[in-house]
Amino acid sequence: MKKNYFWSPHIDPQIATLKSVSNSIDSLTRYGKKSKNFLINVFGEWDEHDLHKIIKINLISNRNLKKKKFKGFFNSRLLYFSIFFTSYFPLKKILNKDKPDYLVIHLITSIPIFMFILNKFKTELILRISGYPRLNFIRFLLWKIASSKIKYVICPTKETKNFLLSKNIFRKDQIIFIPDPIINIKKINILKREKIGIKFTKPYFLCIGRFTKQKNHIFLINFFSKNLDYLKDYDLIIIGQGELQSTYIEMIKEKKLNEKIKILGYKKNIFNYLYNAKCMISCSLWEDPGFVMVESACVNTPIISSNCPSGPKEFIGNNENGFIFNSNDENSFKEALDNFLNSSEEKINKKLISAKKRSKMYTCFYNSKKLSNILNENQK
Repeated sequence: MKKNYFWSPHIDPQIATLKSVSNSIDSLTRYGKKSKNFLINVFGEWDEHDLHKIIKINLISNRNLKKKKFKGFFNSRLLYFSIFFTSYFPLKKILNKDKPDYLVIHLITSIPIFMFILNKFKTELILRISGYPRLNFIRFLLWKIASSKIKYVICPTKETKNFLLSKNIFRKDQIIFIPDPIINIKKINILKREKIGIKFTKPYFLCIGRFTKQKNHIFLINFFSKNLDYLKDYDLIIIGQGELQSTYIEMIKEKKLNEKIKILGYKKNIFNYLYNAKCMISCSLWEDPGFVMVESACVNTPIISSNCPSGPKEFIGNNENGFIFNSNDENSFKEALDNFLNSSEEKINKKLISAKKRSKMYTCFYNSKKLSNILNENQK
């Protein structure tokens, strides 16, 4: 029986990748019969996560890093260095002692990559790309040097796979496209019918995501402020949290949009809000692939999304599975919104059916099947 270890240390407990990691391990354990899977809990970052029957390996007993709050780019780099120096030798010791067949790495991947460059292990290394790769010089150089040490590179979208192929960092046979395990249909069908504690007086557009530059909520707030008459019959609901929350609140207050735009903060269950929304809007500057978009398709909610790299274009296609607009372009967004609001019920339903079919590629079962092929050396 193969023994697989998963590495995914993180400093933000709200990022979508964590769902992908836990779903991968859980589905492999549930559906696969040829492997035993473990999650490395580096500094306690996974302590509070509901991981069902996933077995955790606690790497560092000291939980001080988990308690620290490092805000901003410079301070977050300090935290990364702290994680690097405190986890390097404990991880090396575990790999030498336990000799797992595979180490699958998701976040803060420089630590194990650097380790595999300097050492020889019986363990095979699999790099799983999380989010759209921002290929700066240091990352390019690190990946290039380590390419011979990496067995496979798993990409969540075909666009990301093609992007990496164009950079000639890895061999063609190393790079594999496997969609993220985003949805558990049985669980979602229960969650989407939970009652919402808020009463909405108008149909609402829904936007979900961390309050960061990437999610580009500011674009949507500005659009609403300029088109109040056009959108008089609809409200905007934004669910999430993050460093730009105070900026959003101040913008909404200054533009006198408090009755039009509601910020609800973080919600453990988003599916009941998605299920009751007029449509889901994503204005992101980049996504890979865009978890909320796939979740919207699963609950039959129409999708309006920017054509940012790399997931939305791939999922929606040429408007077959939703409505797409040019990223950060208000005129293009207005056109997409017009098309949605003026579309017949028959046309909307056709898109919903097509999107739901597409979303089945992102189920936990589908992911476990594809990942098992790799871990058991049956990749075709």
